[in-house]
Amino acid sequence: MEFSDLYKQENSTLVRFSPDGKYIAVVVKHRLILRDSENPKRIHRVYSCVYETAPYIQEVEWSADSEYVLTASYATNRVDVWSVSDESWRCAVTDEVARVEKAQWAKDSRHVLTFSELDLRVSVWSLVEADDRRYIQFPKTRAGASFHPDGTYMALAQRHDYHDYIGIYNTESWQLVREVAVDTLDMAGLRWSPDGLHIVAWDMAAAYAAVVVNAAGVVKRVYRPGDESEDDDGLGVRTCAWSPGGQLLALGGYDRRVRVLNHLTWRPTATLTHRSTINVQADVFVEVEVGQTLAQASQAVMASTQRHHTRFDLDATMPATIRVVKHQDVHRADAMPRNSGMSFVEFSADGLLLATVCEAMPHALWVWRVASMRLAAVIQTLRPVRTCCWSPVEPVLAFATGSATLYVWKENNGCHLYDIPSATIAASSLVWNPNGGSLAILSKGVFSIAYMTD
Repeated sequence: MEFSDLYKQENSTLVRFSPDGKYIAVVVKHRLILRDSENPKRIHRVYSCVYETAPYIQEVEWSADSEYVLTASYATNRVDVWSVSDESWRCAVTDEVARVEKAQWAKDSRHVLTFSELDLRVSVWSLVEADDRRYIQFPKTRAGASFHPDGTYMALAQRHDYHDYIGIYNTESWQLVREVAVDTLDMAGLRWSPDGLHIVAWDMAAAYAAVVVNAAGVVKRVYRPGDESEDDDGLGVRTCAWSPGGQLLALGGYDRRVRVLNHLTWRPTATLTHRSTINVQADVFVEVEVGQTLAQASQAVMASTQRHHTRFDLDATMPATIRVVKHQDVHRADAMPRNSGMSFVEFSADGLLLATVCEAMPHALWVWRVASMRLAAVIQTLRPVRTCCWSPVEPVLAFATGSATLYVWKENNGCHLYDIPSATIAASSLVWNPNGGSLAILSKGVFSIAYMTD
């Protein structure tokens, strides 16, 4: 593992690799800076935005073909599109009727969607024809839109006449193809499957419901745990993930459970419950400070920001105990509702593994084998897991705990720790390069790029 020098950035949530993996975009005040991902010292472009109100840049998004990059300042009601190849080309989007709350690219990389305040409308702006503008009414901005993998159709969450709907639109004409009524109280999100055959929409936190619709607009299943004779209704869906092939749908709830539905019956193939005691055969890795025993590590309190040298020991004792913390003790508790459940659910790139993090046990990262739906490994860290993500090309899981250490897990290779050269960095977020060869390590005000060499 090799690390680049530290470079400045002022909003870690806006650091983006281009889809082709060549560049990394970062924000510094009112400037958008494109750096070479292989050699971050090399700056490709610097775009100076004319936003007058801080925060200056509130959104950054690459087009799918990596030819353009979008920036938005919702405070000044303006969206700009910049060309990567032509420094003199620029497009400005301003909605004169209503304030823009959200902006995103269409799959064709030649249209930009803006969502107006109060869910008034979605405006579709063309980069090819300046006068070509389309409007779609009744969007649910919070639930958003999702595109078919080949970009031919868009699924849009909508609400009118006191009911939720999924509107399926042709992205060539932007005309409504099919409108599907959804049995939800307040749709919280929707997502198209990777194979393009199904759309899932899920309900608000107070009502557990997941509605699966096929591409033709036929409702295949409305899944509620109470309908499956479970003990409770499961609270609500917090996070949702499709397997890479679209055959499995993982629903992470607010009740510490992940329900994995199959694509044949849309009923649970397995329910993965996160308990504080592990009685099954699985690798349990425990992070300990160098010189500490496992018993001492369980009493450790990591309150200092100085570098601590640690390692992972394999705990062979059964049953193994997972640390459970009170909600108010979690570092990000103020941003989460009570009993916030599953904060992370994601399949590996090959679809053979599933990683989860439960907010009630933030020091543990769980990895499950998809074929058997059994626990493969549990990784216990000294600090709460702040961020984790799978490599986009191989089953390699990277995670960080807000320290100067990068953690990498790979099946049959165990868990490895890499000290980031700067002891002052506190890794709070990770972003993989789409080519899988590197990932950005983000801290307050700075970032570094780690290159996978082994």
